[in-house]
Amino acid sequence: MTVQITPKSIRHTGMAISTEGSVAAWQMTFQLDGDESLHATISIPLAGPSTHLEAQQKALKILQVFLSDASEAAKKYQFSN
Repeated sequence: MTVQITPKSIRHTGMAISTEGSVAAWQMTFQLDGDESLHATISIPLAGPSTHLEAQQKALKILQVFLSDASEAAKKYQFSN
């Protein structure tokens, strides 16, 4: 199945408290569309990146790790009777 990933939005949501003090908070949303009418939206909250581009890059890395881990979990999953 071919999957298309499209960034849908990124927005600065304010400031978040961290061990380093106040840092920028972001919300990045991706749309995933598959060949077989499978569609999903994934939103990733972030804290720390100071620029729009840094937030996009950090969110993409998080998405990549999540999708890789999800793929491994799906390979191991079995329905119980």
